[in-house]
Amino acid sequence: MGRALELAGKALALAGGAILAAITLMAVASIGGRLAGHPIQGDFELVQLGCAVAIAFFLPFCQLKRDNIIVDFFTVKCSARTQRSLDAFGALLLASVMGLVAWRTWAGAVAMKASLETSMIMGVPLWYAYALMTPAFALTALTGLHCAWSDWRQR
Repeated sequence: MGRALELAGKALALAGGAILAAITLMAVASIGGRLAGHPIQGDFELVQLGCAVAIAFFLPFCQLKRDNIIVDFFTVKCSARTQRSLDAFGALLLASVMGLVAWRTWAGAVAMKASLETSMIMGVPLWYAYALMTPAFALTALTGLHCAWSDWRQR
């Protein structure tokens, strides 16, 4: 299970990096276009949607590698067993929240598709970004469950 989560997390993280690279190239092209009098209209909309998707894509791998920000000020003097138990609880809490976020993001995608909601300038259907983020949030929830189980077994 851990290997499959790692492969999926890496694939999403690489895709997120590619999205950010594409956004950067588009921003450079738009800035150059502005200097020439032909900017990319609505480029900021693509930046917003792309960044949201990229960030969602980074979450599973970040959780799997335990690279999220951890405030251990209060637990630094606790035993290793207590720290592992708290890590397991935190990962379980993250899994619960990300499961809820995945569910609500999918519900939002369905609602936005039904209402034909689009961005203001380019007219990009907003449900695309929501639909892309949903699997990443679900994978983050599964990764959180895996981390919780792993931490619990190692305490």
